[in-house]
Amino acid sequence: MLLRTIGSLLGVYSLPVVQLLAVCLAWNVNVARADTVWLENGDVISGKIEKLESGQLSLSTRYAGTINVSWRYVRAIHGDEPLWVSMIGESQASKRLLESKGKRLTIIDEDGYARSFSAAWPVAGITRKKPVLADEWEVTGSIGVSFDSKKGNKDELIISVDGNLGINDRWNKNLIKWDVEVENKKGVRTSEWELGYSYSRYLTEHWFVKGAADQSHDSAADLQLRTSFGASGGYRFWETLDGTLLTSVGVTHLWEDYKNENDQKHYALTWDIHYRKVFPRGMEYFLDNKVFYRLGSGNKLIVDGEHGLKISLTEALELKLSHYFDYDGRPVDDAEKTDNQVKLGIGYKW
Repeated sequence: MLLRTIGSLLGVYSLPVVQLLAVCLAWNVNVARADTVWLENGDVISGKIEKLESGQLSLSTRYAGTINVSWRYVRAIHGDEPLWVSMIGESQASKRLLESKGKRLTIIDEDGYARSFSAAWPVAGITRKKPVLADEWEVTGSIGVSFDSKKGNKDELIISVDGNLGINDRWNKNLIKWDVEVENKKGVRTSEWELGYSYSRYLTEHWFVKGAADQSHDSAADLQLRTSFGASGGYRFWETLDGTLLTSVGVTHLWEDYKNENDQKHYALTWDIHYRKVFPRGMEYFLDNKVFYRLGSGNKLIVDGEHGLKISLTEALELKLSHYFDYDGRPVDDAEKTDNQVKLGIGYKW
């Protein structure tokens, strides 16, 4: 009886009722299929994920049209349906479901295999149609100019130009660093420079292996040239926009060339630590420290590090106050074992 009544009503009002039901159904489907994106700053965006390409995530929304978000600001994603997702280091995409659990992102393959990550960084590309290629590289860097009046001596001025260039795809990291320093002490000009390169290959979200080569030169010191080349294994505790903590331990070969003494060659154990923490108002504390422990020789310890503050002036410009320290258990020219230097400079980052 009830079915006949409904049927008769639909027969009378067939067109308006069907149209109304279709509109309601379509609206409910759109609402149910809304994707959700969580950002590093705590904001949440709902919409339909269209694509992730060249580091930009595009979402279509009913309230603001198409929104583009830099991928570096994305913490996690919950998708209503499978998408074509490529991971960093893959040559092609696969159909996968993106799910978030708190601050973690879970990626589920078609066969049900699930992987969980602390952030969304392993994802290289997202499309609704199967892409031809999907793998994105990111280029970052900075360059700065610093000044230092060493130990308050007005007759001694040091000007340095330093910078770094990173070419990364989150599983593979290439880093080039340089620091050129010119010193004018009572009319006598000397120079120092340091150049380094490292390559890190991440095996998991946390574990990685690294190869590194560094060379430093000082025209005024007896130790004129120090070269190191070695390999290490490391662990990344976390690496987000808010901060970084990673460390590595390994073995390196040291070549030390002296002006007035015999050159030295050593194998050494190494320990690296890199830490950064971002605070409100655009302030950031950083620490880069490297320790060498010479094997088979006396006065074995070398500590080379820098820490300080960076203050963002604009999105690209920053003010940098740093303290550089160098400890060598085998000083030359009756020099002190520890050398300290404070620099104030301005830099540009991209």
